[in-house]
Amino acid sequence: MKKIILAVTLLVCATGVFARNIWDDFSQNVTQNNVRAFTKDLGGLIGSGTYTTGRVLGWGGFQIGPRGSMIFKMSKGKGNNEAEKNHTALGDRDEVGEVFYPWLQADIGLPFRIDGFIRASSYQGMTIAGGGLRWGITQPNEMLGSLQPMLVIAAHSASARDFSASHYNASLVLSMKIKYFVPYIGGGVDYTTLHINSVAASVLAGENEYAATARGTVGMNFKLPSYLDLSLAANYAYYGLGAEASLSVRF
Repeated sequence: MKKIILAVTLLVCATGVFARNIWDDFSQNVTQNNVRAFTKDLGGLIGSGTYTTGRVLGWGGFQIGPRGSMIFKMSKGKGNNEAEKNHTALGDRDEVGEVFYPWLQADIGLPFRIDGFIRASSYQGMTIAGGGLRWGITQPNEMLGSLQPMLVIAAHSASARDFSASHYNASLVLSMKIKYFVPYIGGGVDYTTLHINSVAASVLAGENEYAATARGTVGMNFKLPSYLDLSLAANYAYYGLGAEASLSVRF
């Protein structure tokens, strides 16, 4: 069980070692027309995956494992023609394609229906670390058909060669207990501050960009044998359609 989680985590990390550092393309491509769209996309990517069970762990509960978030295509920016709009802060929209970011996250159940979690990763030229809290608004109920409303807050710090960012998120989640899985739906807001480093090869070097964007998520959580926990979800934010997945050990 633990060997499976370790193998998946090592595979993700190894992929990051050999993959091109897409975030290093930022300084050569960021412009006044696409910096705001990039800030919103980054906020949506960082904020996704903060809840994958739809329910609190409960006092003494523990969960750890790899997670991943994906944007299928980055948002269009501003511009006078289609070519300008398609030129994102990482390059041409079609050439950049999907943007994936993996995490390693650990969660622990605390008293008063509160879960704490921390998450971190370094992948393709960007390092992100953060964490947050989940609070079960009502008393957890494991009866079939029972609903669990949950409030999630999180904060992260991101750093790449040419930019850094701070991110804050708040979400409201509702899940339902079903025999073989738990479906959940949530919505929230990501607020991101992007700082373009003074060493960046851009006329925007040293500038800050601020952006807030809404994000909605629909997913399913499955309890697997050997304490494994699998979650699959789709999300929708400023960038359009995205996806989330996690595989973890849960006690």
